[in-house]
Amino acid sequence: MAEFQVVVIGAGPGGYLTAIKLSQLGQKVALIENDKLGGECLNYGCIPSKTMINTSDMYHKMSDLSTQGIEFESVKVDLETFQTWKNSITKKLRGGIDLLCKNYGVEIIFGTAKIRNPNLVEVINGENKKEISTEYIIIATGSRAKDLEDLRFDGNQIISAKDVLDLDKVPKSMLIIGGGAIGLELGTALAKFGTHVTIIEITDKLLPGIEQDLVNVIERSADEIGIKILLNSRITEISKESEVVVSIKNNDNVSNEKFEKVLVAVGRRANVEKLGLEEIGMKFNSNGFIQVDDKMQTNVSNVFAIGDVVGPPWLAHKAYMQGRKLAYHIAKIPANIQIKNIPYAIYTEPEIASVGLTEESALEQKYDIRVGKFQFAANARALTSDDGKGFAKVVVDNSTHEVLGVHIVGKNASELISEGVLGLNIGMKIEDIESSIHPHPTLTEALFEAALVSLDKSVHSFIKKSKSE
Repeated sequence: MAEFQVVVIGAGPGGYLTAIKLSQLGQKVALIENDKLGGECLNYGCIPSKTMINTSDMYHKMSDLSTQGIEFESVKVDLETFQTWKNSITKKLRGGIDLLCKNYGVEIIFGTAKIRNPNLVEVINGENKKEISTEYIIIATGSRAKDLEDLRFDGNQIISAKDVLDLDKVPKSMLIIGGGAIGLELGTALAKFGTHVTIIEITDKLLPGIEQDLVNVIERSADEIGIKILLNSRITEISKESEVVVSIKNNDNVSNEKFEKVLVAVGRRANVEKLGLEEIGMKFNSNGFIQVDDKMQTNVSNVFAIGDVVGPPWLAHKAYMQGRKLAYHIAKIPANIQIKNIPYAIYTEPEIASVGLTEESALEQKYDIRVGKFQFAANARALTSDDGKGFAKVVVDNSTHEVLGVHIVGKNASELISEGVLGLNIGMKIEDIESSIHPHPTLTEALFEAALVSLDKSVHSFIKKSKSE
C-alpha cells in the first residue's frame, strides 16, 4: 500500500498545478489521471480551440489584405495539416507538465480512481489495481460538454466542442445550439474558414451575464462574417439523414433547415461518475456539481474539490487559484490568497474580456457610478492593425472614485484585461490609471482614455458640456 500525504485526482490545470504546489510546500503527492496530462483544457478545450481560432483568424485576414497592399493568388484551408500542428502543441505542453511533475517529485499514476474512504483511493488501470492511502484527497476531475435528450452526441453529425476541434475538413454548414462562449467562439472560427453557421439561443440574449453593449459589437461582427443568429429559438423536431434536418421555432415562426453537422453547446456537467462519491456520502448541488466551502472542502472530512467539478465559472485560471489557496491550507502555511475578481475572456470576433461589476450589477447594488468608454476606432494602434472594432469601458464609484469594473471588447481584450484585474485587487482608484503613462501607440491607451472620459478630462473624445458650464 502506497503512502501519500495528498492524492490529487485529475491532472487538468487545477489538478497538476495544485499537485506541484503541494510538493513545493513539502508534501508527498500522488497525481492520478485516467486520460492525458493537462486534462480537458489542454487536450480538448482551451488550447486546441485557441489554436483553431488563431488559425481561422489568420486565414480570414489573408483573404482580404488587398487594402493594405498584400495580395495572394490563392489561400486554402487544410485541416488535416492543422490537426498535425495542433497536436504537436498539445504534445509539447503535456511533455512540459510531465517534466515539471517529475522534477518536483510528484508521482503520476495513470488509471481510473475510486475513493473507498476519505483516506483510501483505489486506482484501476486495465487489469492492474492499486490501493493508495492518504491523509487528504483533492478531486479535480473537471467537467465535460452536456448533450440534450433528443440530441445525443454521436461524434459525426451531432457533435461536441471536442469533436469540432478534431475535424479534418471544413463542414459546409453547421447549426450551433447555444449562444454562450463556446458556441460563439467555435462558430466564429468555422465561419472564418467558410462554414455557413447558424446559432440558435433559447433566450433573448447571447452571452448571458455579459453587458449588452459588449454583446452588440459581437452581434454586428458575426453578421459581417456571415453568421446567422436566432434568439428566442429552439429545436422542435430533428431527423438524421445524409444531413441533419431540423425544425427551428423562432418566436412564432417555424422553419425546416438542413445542416451537415450540429454542435450542441449548452453547458457542462461534472465528471463525478465512477469516483464512488455517493458511497462516501458526498453532497452535490442541484446541478450535479460538488458542494464545497470557502476552503474548497466538501462535506466529507479530508476530501476537497476544485475547478470545474465544483461548478461555474468553468475557467482554468479559477481552478489554479483555488488549488494554490488549498495547497497552502493543507500544508498549514499562511498565505493571503483571495479568490476574487476572476476575469473572463471570450475569444470571439472581436474578443471580450471583463472583470468586476458591470454597469447593471453596480446599479443593482446601489452604487452611484460614473462610466468611461473609449472606442478602439479612435485608437491609433488598433487602426494600424485594421482592428478598430469595440471599446474599453470602466465603471467607477462616483463617491470614492474606486474602479468597480473593467470591460473590454476589441482586439487582444484577453491580454488587456490584466491591468483591470490588478487594479481591482489593490483597490485602484480611477486616478491611478489617469496618472499611469501608457506607451504610444498601444491598445492599452484605450483603457487610459476610458479613465479620462470618466473624469471628463479626455482630449480624444468630445465631451459635451452643459449650458451651466
